[in-house]
Amino acid sequence: MMTAPDLARLLETTEARSAGRCCFLLHVRPEKLPEYVEAHQHVWEEMREALTAAGWRNYSLFLRAEDGLVVGYFEADDVDAAQEAIGRADVAPRWEAAMAEYFAPGPDGAAGEKEILPQYFYLP
Repeated sequence: MMTAPDLARLLETTEARSAGRCCFLLHVRPEKLPEYVEAHQHVWEEMREALTAAGWRNYSLFLRAEDGLVVGYFEADDVDAAQEAIGRADVAPRWEAAMAEYFAPGPDGAAGEKEILPQYFYLP
C-alpha cells in the first residue's frame, strides 16, 4: 500500500509534471458568488494586460456554485516565473484588494490563498 510520503514523492517526480501548466483552487464565500462572477465579467484592462505581460495565457476560471469552489488554470513558458512576475505588477495588489472580500478564509485564516494542485497525468 502506498503511503503519504510515497504519494508525495510520486507527485514530485512524475513525468507528467509540467513547468508550463498550473491548476489551482480558491474558495469564494457562497453569499458573494454573484458579485464575484460579475466582477470577472469586467476584469480591468490593466490587469488583463499585466497577466499577459507576465506570461499567463489560456487562463480560465471554473466554478462549482454549490460551495464556491473555484478551479483556475493557466499556461506559461515558466509557471513559477509567471506567478512571480504578476506578483510584481503594480496592478496586482489593487486587484487582490478588490477581490479580497469575496474569498473564504483558508485553514490558516488567510482569505484568497491559492492551493496549487500537482499534475500527475497529461495527454497531449
